[in-house]
Amino acid sequence: MKWVEPHHVARSVHDVDYATLAKQGIRSILFDLENTLCRWRVWELDERAWGLLRHLQDLGLRVAILTNAPLSPQHPLAAELATRGITVVSSARKPLRYGFKKALQQLHVAPHEAAIVGDQMLTDVLGGRRVGLVTVLVSPLDRNESWPTRINRQIERLLGRPR
Repeated sequence: MKWVEPHHVARSVHDVDYATLAKQGIRSILFDLENTLCRWRVWELDERAWGLLRHLQDLGLRVAILTNAPLSPQHPLAAELATRGITVVSSARKPLRYGFKKALQQLHVAPHEAAIVGDQMLTDVLGGRRVGLVTVLVSPLDRNESWPTRINRQIERLLGRPR
């Protein structure tokens, strides 16, 4: 059970206490994309999400997007993130370690200096814990999801997903 228990729980990405994380030695924040920063298959960030990413950079935190979605570097969102200095690791294969390690290498931080913020226990939290990251579980933005995610949600409920 410990492997899917988040270190922190917040209602949304906007409710996470990033300043406290930074004071605790966190130098980088990795975000899941779909249903964390934007709705599933929308792949566009609203102004509030862009503002959050900018605020975190202003705090001196390095920011990355870690998504299982096959977001090519040519995709408009990936290109815009890159121009704003935000690392994107797509097709990350969470909860495997591969994508997490790739993001950490690109950000030049150790696992204990990074946090993952995501909406799924079985991908974001499990993967983050396997690598040694601080994990923050947020509520999904929308109920519209892929069928594998719907199955994961049922398993999360059985595991006692925090609300």
